[in-house]
Amino acid sequence: MRILIILTLIFGISSCTAQSESEKKLIGKWILVAETNSFPDDIEPLTENDSKSESDSKTELETTLTFNKDKTIFINQMGNEYDATYKLTDSILTIGNRNYILIEVDKKKLIYKNKGGLFDKQYEYKKSE
Repeated sequence: MRILIILTLIFGISSCTAQSESEKKLIGKWILVAETNSFPDDIEPLTENDSKSESDSKTELETTLTFNKDKTIFINQMGNEYDATYKLTDSILTIGNRNYILIEVDKKKLIYKNKGGLFDKQYEYKKSE
């Protein structure tokens, strides 16, 4: 009986500290490759005129997410940089205070979409080498 209790405690503690497979796949740097929305085809979303000079490098204009093992995330959104925390619960990815539905995550592709937003935006990232 003691052995059963000890084994239950050991497996319980190790399962609490273990990362899920999806969470392990998130670790690393991701580059945004596609952003789609739920606008009908006949409605064009408003866009701002891009008045940046041609001397801006391509890396400054990329949107990247860098997930770390300590549950922190570094976000570079076209040159604007942010630090935040993230959490993955089932298929809900929480970045800061925003919730997203995780559609797909594997070694090379990450797809998630807004949860409960006004528009159903979906983001697709590829893993940086």
